[in-house]
Parts: sequence; C-alpha cells; structure tokens
Amino acid sequence: MKWTIGEIADWVDGRLIADDDGLPLEHVAVDSRQLMEPGTIFVALKGPRFDGHDFVGDALKKGAAAAIVERDNHDFLGELEAGDEKALIVVDDTLDALQAFAAAWRARFSIPVVAVTGSNGKTIVKDMLASILGNDKTVYRSPGSFNSQVGVALALLGIDREHQVAIIEAGISQTGEMERLRAMIEPTMGIVTNIGLAHAAGLGDEETTAREKRKLFRHMQGPVVVPANEPLLGKDELFHVKRWTVAAADDPQHIADQSKVAVTNLRTDDEQGFVFELRFPDDETVDITLEIPGRHNVVNAAMAAAMARILGADEDAIVRGLEVYSLREMRLEMHTTGADITLINDAYNADPTSVRAALAVLDNYAGRQRRVAILGDMLDLGTRAERAHRDVGAHAAHLELDRLFCVGDLARFIGEGAKNAGMNPDSIECVDDFETLHLRLEEELQPRDVVLFKASRSIGLERAARRLIESVAPTRLHIDLNAIGDNFHALRRHLGNDVSVMAVVKSFGYGNDASRIAQTLIQHGVDALAVAFPDEAIPLRNKGLTIPILVTNARAEEADKLVKYDLEPLVYTPIVARALARQAALRNKRIGIHLAVDTGMRRAGLRPNEVVDFAHSLEDHSALEIQGLMTHFAVADSPGEDDFTRAQIEQFTTVRDDLRAAGIDPPVVHAANTAAAWRFPTAHFDMVRVGLGIYGLHPSKGVKEAIEGQSDQSVRPALRMSTRILHLQQVDAGETVGYGRSWRADSPRRLATLAAGYNDGFPYFLSNCGEVLINGRRCPVVGSVCMDVTVVDATDAGEVSVGDEAVLFGHQGDGFIDIDEWAALGDTINYELLCNISPRVRRIFSK
Repeated sequence: MKWTIGEIADWVDGRLIADDDGLPLEHVAVDSRQLMEPGTIFVALKGPRFDGHDFVGDALKKGAAAAIVERDNHDFLGELEAGDEKALIVVDDTLDALQAFAAAWRARFSIPVVAVTGSNGKTIVKDMLASILGNDKTVYRSPGSFNSQVGVALALLGIDREHQVAIIEAGISQTGEMERLRAMIEPTMGIVTNIGLAHAAGLGDEETTAREKRKLFRHMQGPVVVPANEPLLGKDELFHVKRWTVAAADDPQHIADQSKVAVTNLRTDDEQGFVFELRFPDDETVDITLEIPGRHNVVNAAMAAAMARILGADEDAIVRGLEVYSLREMRLEMHTTGADITLINDAYNADPTSVRAALAVLDNYAGRQRRVAILGDMLDLGTRAERAHRDVGAHAAHLELDRLFCVGDLARFIGEGAKNAGMNPDSIECVDDFETLHLRLEEELQPRDVVLFKASRSIGLERAARRLIESVAPTRLHIDLNAIGDNFHALRRHLGNDVSVMAVVKSFGYGNDASRIAQTLIQHGVDALAVAFPDEAIPLRNKGLTIPILVTNARAEEADKLVKYDLEPLVYTPIVARALARQAALRNKRIGIHLAVDTGMRRAGLRPNEVVDFAHSLEDHSALEIQGLMTHFAVADSPGEDDFTRAQIEQFTTVRDDLRAAGIDPPVVHAANTAAAWRFPTAHFDMVRVGLGIYGLHPSKGVKEAIEGQSDQSVRPALRMSTRILHLQQVDAGETVGYGRSWRADSPRRLATLAAGYNDGFPYFLSNCGEVLINGRRCPVVGSVCMDVTVVDATDAGEVSVGDEAVLFGHQGDGFIDIDEWAALGDTINYELLCNISPRVRRIFSK
C-alpha cells in the first residue's frame, strides 16, 4: 500500500465518499483504456477534446477502486452513496487535485531530486544520468517523456520507498507553466540542457524561454548544470545556486577554463559512436566511450556525468553507465529491415536544433551509403515557422543528401529552402500523405540505404517509420523493461541489503536479447551476470559491459577467450585450470575463477570431499585467483523434495567451512537459483543467481505460491508474444481444417489464419488444444499448427479484421494467457518454450 483514500482526500482538499477512509491504493490512472490494476485510483481529467468524467464508469468497471471527480459531475454520486464498494473524492478541479496529490507525495521523500529541463535532450540526459547512477543506487526516473503538467504529476507518484534518487523531467510550452511544475517537483538540484526555439508559439523568444526555465530552480539549494556556450544561462547572477558549466569539444574558449567540465580529444568510433575525455573541475580526467550516434549526445553525456559526479558517482560508474547507455524508443533508434535498409527513427519531436542534430547523425552514420531524409512539419514555431523550415532545407542541401522527402504543409518550405540552396530539384520530393510516402519509399529505397524520419510527433510521421520497421515480420515478442526492473527490485527487497544478485542471461537472455536485458539490469544495480558459454559473453563485453560475467561451461580449448575478455569461468578439472593459467600467463593477467561443487545435481563439478584438495592444487597456478564457490540445486522448485534441497545446502555449507578452515575463503559464495532465492533463505549466502524470475515467470507452482505468499512483494510478467491476422473466412458445418483434417466444424464458424507457426515458437503440440487472444477473448486453435501459420476459431471474438493483433501469450485487454498454460499442454517447461522462440520473431523493447 502506498496511500489510503483518506490521505489522498486530505492532500487534495476533496470531499470523500467512501465506506472506509483506509481503503488502500497504489496506482494512478488517467486513461480508462489502460489495465486497471488492483488499488488503482482513476483521475477524471478534462481537456479540449475529451472529458474523463465520461469514462469514470468504464474505469470503475475495469477494476479501479476509486476515482477523483469534479463537483459539477454527479452522475455516479448517488450510486456510490447508496453503498457501492467504489469510492470517490470530489474536488473543484481534477488537474489541480492531481498536482496537489503529487506534491504531497513528493514532500514525503528527503532523497535527492534532480530536475531536468531544456528545449531539447531532456529525456536522453535523464536516461544517461539514470544509467550512471544505477550502478550503485536505486534510481527512479520519469517514465518516457512524462514532462507535462499531467506527466510530471504521474511521474512523481511513481517514486517509491526503495528509491535513493529521483530524476524528473520538466517541459513547458507556455509562460506560467513552470511555476506549477516547480511546486510539485521541488528539486534539490537541476540540469538545463539548452535554450532553443521549441514551443516558440507559446514562449515567444529564447529570452522568455530561459527566464521560464530558471523558475524551476527558484527555491532550490543544490547546484545546477548548464552548457557553457549558452549565453542566456552563462551569467552567475541568473542563478542563486552554484553552476556547473559543461564545455563542448568545439568550444575552445570555455575548454581552457579549468573551472568547467570539459569534453576534450573527441573522436569518432567506427562512425557509430564517440570516444572522448571528460575533464572535471578537480582536474580529474575520465576516458569515455559512447556507443550512440549524434555529436550532440556527447554534450548530453557530459552533462549527465557532471550531475552524477555531484551526486557522488565515481569514475568507474560514469564510464560504465555511459558505455551501456542505449537510446530509448523513438529517440534515434536504429532498425535494419529484411531488405538491409537502416532506419533511424527520431520521429519523436522536432525543432530546428534537433533536426540539425538528427541530420548530422544521418550524415555521420551513413558514411558512403545513400542518405535519405524524410522530414515533416516542425510545430510550435510561431511566426518564425516558414524561415525556420527554409533554414533546415538549406542545411540539408549543405550536407548533399541523396534524397529528401518533405511531408506536410510547413515541410514544403524545407524543400524550397533546399532547392534555393543548390540541392538538385530531382532529389527533392514533397508528398501530401503517408500512403503516398510509403508507396514512393517502396519504389525509391535500395539495400544499404540509411533513412532518417524526423518531425514533430503530432504529425504522425512515426507511423510511416513503423510501417517500414514492422514490414520485417508480423510476429513479435514484446519485452517490458520496466517490469524487468520492478521484478529485480522486488527480489532485492526480499533478499535484503547483504545479498548480491547475479542475473543469468544465457541462451540469448532466455530468447530475449541478452545485451538489452543486461544493460537494463545494470541500470537497476545488478551485481554480476552469468552465461553458459564464452561466445555468449563476448557480445556483452563488446557492448562495453565491465561487470563480472560468470561462464558456467568452460572448456580448455576456449581458455584464450575467457582470459582475453576477463570472464570468470566455473572450474572443476585440472585440464581447464592449466589451460587458463597458461593463457593468463601469456597475457600477463590474473583471472578470477569459481569452484563448482556437485552437491547432488550430478551434472558437473567437484564432489564435496574433493574441493579442498583441488583448491590447494591451484596454488601452483599463480595467475588463477579463486573468486567464488558455487553449487546448483536440483529440485529447489519442488516443495515435495525440500528435504533433498536442505541436504544440498548442508553439504555446501560444510564445503565452505572446510575451505575456510584450510585458509581458503572465496569472496563470493553462491548457490540459490530463482526458486531457492524465493523459497530458501539459508541458501542465499553472498549472492543468488536469477534468470527466469527476472521476467516475472516462475519455475514452478511452488515458487509462484512462495512469492504470492509475501504480501510486500510481487512480480509481473515482462513478456508478451503477438502476431497478426492474415486471413478471415467462413466455414460451414462439416468442413475440415489443416493437415490431416484433424478438426471439423460442428456449426458455421468464422476462422482466422494467424501469421505464426511452430517455426516462430508457437508449439505444434498446441494443435486443437491451444488458445490465443483476439479482442481480449480466448479463441481456440483449430487443426494442426503449421510451420508458418495457425488457424483459430474467432467466431466469438466480436468484430475482427485482417491485420488485427492476436496475442499468443500475455495480456490483451482483460484477457491473459500464461506461457505456463503452454508448458502444461506440452508436458514441458517454460524455459524451453522461451528459448524456442525463433530469431525471425522481432523483439520489441518498451519502457
């Protein structure tokens, strides 16, 4: 429980209509279409084109426990006063109430709260800072770009008791808005990324923009980080707090000032990233590798690093955090289609500064490949709109792009500006709608082209980008990185502060992209990673991950890889020990190893009575250093076998004690897998190894019950697999379907053919017994699952069209299919099913 209904009513000065003012609440919703989790309070906001009061009934029916409504909307009062279990808080203005709620909750926390504002780059700087601080702190950051009057309130309400620092993004489009944001956020320190012409229609000019941005820090005591080359922020008298200024590599005047944070020795890294030195005012220099495109992101990284240093981050945390940082959805994300066309999707927002930055990314990343820019309208520029668009066109011409497509009425001025600046008119094309654009792109684009999409989001250009991206494959595995983070923290709370966590990301992260999962977990503070073979660890190292990585299957023939990439193998044979020692000596390095003890699994490892002698034999190899001692449990997920697991724990504890008595004390002792981490506290030792549990899935019913039995802990599924309907048809009674004619219609039925089969990972054993979700309703599989398609009975799914989504497992609306249902039908385990999801299934990551 985060709040009670009575507390919220007091905070928002509202009239409470409820039987119990202690009603527990822990979620806030402003969109009635979203899933209403238990303990949700719905806030009925009003806007120019909607009124949330029209949907209060829907929200309550979907499971919301309470709602905040305005006094003039009484449609639901009589019913609730008559004894309905739902509760209402009645206020004068629901937006004011939401903001008062957020401000009161924010006031409960004494943690550092960093406010990030500026005309561009807020979300990227926020995420970079979170990536750095996440190495040793539990960090909360605004979801996505929640930086508006509503978004900031919702972001603040997400802060929880385990968080040690909060990073809140603040954006405005009108004068007067910042004061309301400041009253909610009450930052302790801040960052201003830049001052530009974004939202010029509401803010007027850059001087007004700068003045409004500074209001965010009016009552703040801590320092503020600002760019050194921003004259509107460069004067000491503009801020009553200490300023940390950041100088870019192309700003020699400010770089010479030793009091500033400075980017020096900047150089490109394989045309996709940058390597540079970052100098702090104490004259310490840090070498940074930034594996993302865009020179402007170097300054963003420097600003994030400066704030991280203020918050106590050391050099290693800054280096590691920036090396593993990855751009968020629609923030210069890159996708490669099946036709070998690289798409740069930056269709999130656009103003002259950010468009120039995106064009620089296109120019740098493409190299000698064809460069195609698709630019749409830049909104909120007021009277400067035409000139600003012409200037962007001139800049595009200066870059000598190969093709320029302009989408929208204002974007036509981009085309005119490019033509007037000397770009070949045959290379410029203006289109009126996305359908025409898509047809032209199909005709024009060639393999190895690099294509940029950039426009203000309300233009909808991202739809054109997604149409190309989604043309790769209709079947997708959706991975919720927020859920993964939440599940990690739930485990952390269960374990306590003295037990570390090793995330097992073998087998492509259980089929979910080990690199992305590892980067996310590192941001949340995981202590180590584990893989099965060296080749699974090498891509992680190449991504810049310096965290310890355990390799559970080490062969003498691969000792060179283990040493070269600083991996920590399990060792239990002399031949592997000798090979490692030999390779380490050749490289003049020491390598950490973990001793594997077989306490009953009978898969691999030393028997308990062999461990001490084997450890002593390693004293002949000075290049080997015992870093860990481990074992693996055979049946920790089976309550009926708990005596066997306890015997394993007892044997392992004895081995540890015998080693200590022999003068050998491995720094890290670990035994527990996901099941034991939740079910056996005596198996925690120094560290636990968790794989499946990170995804909110359970090795067994017994583990699920153990988690659900702890009222203060919960995990949620992070995975969802979906596909699309390819074909719809009506069949009559008596007609048969599929190979072997194994299903016969007993009445007229409407069938849907789905674009997923056993080659995608939808198992053959679901033939005639599995189900999928369409419109949130279960639809049975009819006939045999084929290699590439599956037929389901959609008769009872309501209105269905070709192209509609079908969910194979996970949530859709009020429906849910658990992958464990598949496992039960196939007499297998969920691990196997996840690992069998095909590489042709597109992985979509979301936050």
